[in-house]
Amino acid sequence: MPSITNSEMERVDLNYKNLSEKFADHPSDYNRQYCSIYTARLKEMDPLLRNRIKHKWGDQYPVIKLHKLSEEDVETCIVIGTLFKDQKLKPSILREISEANQLVSEANPILNNFTDDSDKLFIEDEAQRYEIEGNISLKQVVTGITIALLGSDAGKGKFVACEYLFVGYPEQIERPLFNDDTFAVFVSGLDFVHYEKHIVNLQLLMYWLTGMCENVQKVARVIIAGNSLKIEATKRKPTISLISRVPESAESIESIKLFDGFLSQLSSIVEVDVMPGEHDPSNQILPQRPMHPCMFPRSASYKSLNLVSNPYSCSLDGFRVCGTSGSPVQNIMWYSDNKTPLGALRKCLEWGHLAPTAPDTLGCYPYYDRDPFVMQDCPHAFFAGNQSEFDTEIVTGERGQTVRLISVPKFCTTHEVVLLNLKTLDCAKMAFEEI
Repeated sequence: MPSITNSEMERVDLNYKNLSEKFADHPSDYNRQYCSIYTARLKEMDPLLRNRIKHKWGDQYPVIKLHKLSEEDVETCIVIGTLFKDQKLKPSILREISEANQLVSEANPILNNFTDDSDKLFIEDEAQRYEIEGNISLKQVVTGITIALLGSDAGKGKFVACEYLFVGYPEQIERPLFNDDTFAVFVSGLDFVHYEKHIVNLQLLMYWLTGMCENVQKVARVIIAGNSLKIEATKRKPTISLISRVPESAESIESIKLFDGFLSQLSSIVEVDVMPGEHDPSNQILPQRPMHPCMFPRSASYKSLNLVSNPYSCSLDGFRVCGTSGSPVQNIMWYSDNKTPLGALRKCLEWGHLAPTAPDTLGCYPYYDRDPFVMQDCPHAFFAGNQSEFDTEIVTGERGQTVRLISVPKFCTTHEVVLLNLKTLDCAKMAFEEI
């Protein structure tokens, strides 16, 4: 495939800044319990919730610690804590071991939802846990969300809630003004292990990006949102070992070479950000480190190639982009009544958190002094990769925050990429199919 250099086609140039530094520092002490991350999360969220409490309820009701509820003689009060969702359908490690050894039939989580009418909700802090009762609907929540409840102590470890508050959308800087249309392209699920099944579609994508099909000089950046090498885990043989590993196959090694060749051509014409996905060669718990450049000897020499983390956040001339390769959104859909990726993304903004189900059902590092997934600022575009189909909408926060939500489809099955106009926030898909 012939290539076109930047000297032959000048692209729009943006001032780029990687804002994902907070995902790079991992804890050094792995002897701590995972409860410490909930403590750190609650500590960060508490002042944000208190600001919202003051704005909505003023000083009408006292804010009381959970372990002080039984001591206070008040009819109505506010409590702040972390939600825990007790779900009988939640997978257990014992069931997973049984399935791995074919002792019971496998249950495909992609085809199932683990919510049930018998689910119970609890609110807890560092010292106490209360079961939540009342007529409020919290079916769309998951374990790990920080919440403020207005209600009363019913005794016997139960709290009757009548209203609730989440932290809400974070603060958002003003969206920058662009003089001309400027585009970012989002693509995910390239699945180079099965490269031969969609080689023509990848070639059409490359032809388009190189400008052979039409004028694409206004495409300033391509963000590859994970699962570039494969979209599903390698099947393991039945074993009684809990620490067995799957050796890399020749197929996987070859797919890395193919992906390296693809990136070398892509990086020669446009700025590229490559995020790891759940099934890419990076650490398997969040935050995922950038894939190592030694795996990409041909493309790593290009300054335009940026191997970035998952989650990922960046600034493009002041336009904030943030997102994940998709596993946090998928987890929210499994363990709540949020049925769509956009619904899950909306909830992440309301909850002020990128991965609320970590570490309950989504692996993450045992942070103990901070929670890197707490959203410090509100992006202008918020995306999730590796979804079944493209979808998008614009949502607005209480303080005027405007966010473009994007469900980025798997390219290997849909042959689609997403175009976002940074000037207008317009968003559309583009399919690369044989005629």
